[in-house]
Amino acid sequence: MQNLTLNQKKVLDFIKKYFDKHGTPPTYEVIATHLGYKAKSTVHHYIQTLIDKGYITKENHLSHGVTVHSEGHLLPILGKVAAGQPLDFKKSGDYLEVPSYMMKGPGPYFVLHVSGDSMVGECIQDGDYVIIREQATADNGDIVVAEIDDGATIKRLHKRRSHVELHSANEKYKPIVIEDTRHLRIAGVYCGLIRKP
Repeated sequence: MQNLTLNQKKVLDFIKKYFDKHGTPPTYEVIATHLGYKAKSTVHHYIQTLIDKGYITKENHLSHGVTVHSEGHLLPILGKVAAGQPLDFKKSGDYLEVPSYMMKGPGPYFVLHVSGDSMVGECIQDGDYVIIREQATADNGDIVVAEIDDGATIKRLHKRRSHVELHSANEKYKPIVIEDTRHLRIAGVYCGLIRKP
């Protein structure tokens, strides 16, 4: 597995094996005893790290319940992003399981729910979930999530000598021209999408 230390992987592997055998996840005490840790706080640290990296989810209604995500990483859905005119992020508090192959390089990553049709030429459709690698810079021609004046939009970035342009992939929409004085922040770079039926 990516991004795991040897001890983190041992904890994850034990949780998987225990769950397969017993149908429930192990308690922190069971993990500590099996792996030879003297303190439950050590197990708690590893569990929290596995949660932060998206390998497991804590079940809040259980004292020790976790769900293992073996097919990928659990990423936060931070809200909606406009494929059209910029709109405000609408925080959802939900998560989406994303295959590991969509994680291109070091993270962190997050997910946004697309609203609009301005990127259909790039096969990004209304209702899709886009996987974004969080970073403050992008190369010319990258598809980015850009925050403009409290709104967010997904567009292709074009750097010009005196300004920046955000281009749609739909002829209905004109480029958004960002002058030097206008607020622009790159929130991240597009890595892929998940389309739900």
